[in-house]
Amino acid sequence: MSLRHVLAAGSVWATIAIAVTLAPAHRVQAQSAPSCAKTLDSLDAKIRGNYAGFLLEVRDQRRVAYDRMRVELMREAQARTLDDCFATMRRFVDWFADPHLFVFQSATVDSAAAAAGRASVRQLPVNEDMLRRELKARGARRDPIEGIWYDGQTRMAVVRESGNGPQRFAAVLLNADTTGWRTGHVRAEFIRVREGVYDVTLRTRAFAVQRLDGRLHRNTILRLSPGMWGKAWPVAASDSGLLDTVDVHRPRVVVRSQSVVVSIPSHDPRYTRLLDSLVAAADTAIRARSLLIVDLRGNEGGSSLMSRAIHPYVATAVSRSTPYDTGTPVMLSSPAQIAYAKRAFGSDTSAFVRSLVQRLEAAPGTLVPLDTTSPTPPRPEPSHAGGWRVAVLVDGGTVSAAEVLVLRALRSERAVVLGQPTAGALDYQSTQIVSLGTGDRRWALGYPTITAHVDLPARGMRGRGIMPQQRVDWTKVRDAYAEVERRLR
Repeated sequence: MSLRHVLAAGSVWATIAIAVTLAPAHRVQAQSAPSCAKTLDSLDAKIRGNYAGFLLEVRDQRRVAYDRMRVELMREAQARTLDDCFATMRRFVDWFADPHLFVFQSATVDSAAAAAGRASVRQLPVNEDMLRRELKARGARRDPIEGIWYDGQTRMAVVRESGNGPQRFAAVLLNADTTGWRTGHVRAEFIRVREGVYDVTLRTRAFAVQRLDGRLHRNTILRLSPGMWGKAWPVAASDSGLLDTVDVHRPRVVVRSQSVVVSIPSHDPRYTRLLDSLVAAADTAIRARSLLIVDLRGNEGGSSLMSRAIHPYVATAVSRSTPYDTGTPVMLSSPAQIAYAKRAFGSDTSAFVRSLVQRLEAAPGTLVPLDTTSPTPPRPEPSHAGGWRVAVLVDGGTVSAAEVLVLRALRSERAVVLGQPTAGALDYQSTQIVSLGTGDRRWALGYPTITAHVDLPARGMRGRGIMPQQRVDWTKVRDAYAEVERRLR
């Protein structure tokens, strides 16, 4: 089975390729109190035992670099308290440069920690009218993160922190959204790293503390993986109308005079039917215009089948090849992987699941093909006839399931991919989350379970992303859609 089959719409792999599953909690044996050093050691062991990227890519000089990194971070962990351990753990997983390998941070805490978190929340009252007047007066001198943001029904004002230098900001609640949270409470704090990138300390609704990377996309999306906020104000006229005003994850379709824009911030499968209906309603407009723009900038991933409605508008009867179209998907055999296979691929009464589990159990520590049946030639993708061109907009936030759609565009004779390299998350796919087993449940390991092929890193995208056919620095473009219309007129 080729990677193209794995990513093809309608295949079982496309359905589960980017789904996040939570592994059952393991019973914790009686042990000494957890520490930062023990937690990092457990994280390392879980990665080496379950992550195929370690087996395939941490070799030769890269193994030397890994050993050096591990010694350095273990020394750092021994000097840190458990509460201060996350930064060290994040540096450890970031070394692998794989978007599907991460430290999972629980959004909930026990009652004692919740009470302590509630007591530590800062108050910073904000007058929205005064804030709007101040930001209008500052104009171009304001940071792009300043303004009014929303997360569902929750509205927040992100303001510059006075007395703490020009690079610090706070997200202040403009409405009480859950018990214990009130107007004026600080939900998150930001430290600017560089343009559009921030270190974030976020307090969840349950008063757990999460440390996240915040990245701006399209001037209107703030990605806080996991999570996403939408900007309500100020928003330039060229950026308005492309986000749902309540749920920033929802897709939108906007008909312009020269083009139709399909905006997809998320491939969350909950929005599949919504996108189906939006595209069906816009069918006449798409066919009447010469350009279809699919905006995947900042797309957080999800299920590749979520965008099925636009696939026939993107695909063409004749398909081009990409560098990522060959290889047989495999799984690294481990107890956690076997448990995942039993849970994720359907009933263990199916011949496929029984065969896969038997082969995994017979070959611990090795890479096992997902399917041993003879590969069949790919069926032509459904394609609507028409003379329109397709522009797919991408950036470094285009990840996972969204990259499946980018590959579909690269195979199409009527599509062009514009922007910046994507996240590069398809070498290792289908994430599950497993306990670190240290007795502390605030953190776990998220790792990818399926590997594209055994030749990695050859023909891979990890650390590089998918290259666009036309490079565009979106930070230097005032109106992205007008620019694309001009380029592809």
